Amino acid sequence: MSELAVDIVGLTKAFGGLTAVDDVTIQVPPRRIHGILGPNGAGKTTVLNMVSGFIQADSGRLDVLGQDVTGMRPFQIARRGVGRTYQNIRLFPGMTVLETVVAGAYGQRRSTIAGALLMSPAERRERREMRARAADLLDRVGCRAPHSALAETLSYGDQRRVEIARALATNPRVLLLDEPTAGMNDAESQEVGQLLVELRESGLTLILIEHNMRLVEDFCETVSVMNSGALLAEGAPTWCLEQDKVKEAYFGKRSDAARIATLRRARRGPGGS
Repeated sequence: MSELAVDIVGLTKAFGGLTAVDDVTIQVPPRRIHGILGPNGAGKTTVLNMVSGFIQADSGRLDVLGQDVTGMRPFQIARRGVGRTYQNIRLFPGMTVLETVVAGAYGQRRSTIAGALLMSPAERRERREMRARAADLLDRVGCRAPHSALAETLSYGDQRRVEIARALATNPRVLLLDEPTAGMNDAESQEVGQLLVELRESGLTLILIEHNMRLVEDFCETVSVMNSGALLAEGAPTWCLEQDKVKEAYFGKRSDAARIATLRRARRGPGGS
């Protein structure tokens, strides 16, 4: 049995004549914050889609928590401890903030269909517990919006927080996050980074796609850098970002290079070198 939390070996996926992911291997130990980086179209989201079962690989193997989940459907992989957020936020129209998070816990329910239909004491107790836990998760992710508000009316940043809370409601051991800080300012992004550390310390393994380089350098322990479906580099964030082939692929635009340099100077402070 693999000692890795996620073991991706030789995954390949093509759409028509375009190879979106080309023989990619990524291995993530338990209780690790691992980033997947790369420019738009690099194949990052396709990798997460294959790990979570939304897309089937053309070839390769995928083990999660020591189990071969290659070819499994999303609900089967979710039951084995994988939670997921999405690049494009997927909230349920017409549901409140609290209801949205409670919905994430329904796959973990203990009560029977008969109990749910008859509203048995056990069913009522479980519903109270689910609502209380949903409220705790919303506090944990830093969502300050009223729990009775419609989730779709929240700011983009708070919608992201609600989506993370909903994913946590599934009781995952591996959490996949696709651009979790999109739409957030620097302070909000750092709050999410601190949350990632807390989740890792509680036993979770986290794999995130992220374009916020400050967040990546501050909180990711290791990263994999992709471009055009292939793996360019793996290792510590700072080392990977210094590689010439990574700079050319990901930071080729002068504006991007200037942004990275500015962020690094800001982190060092006045007089830093």
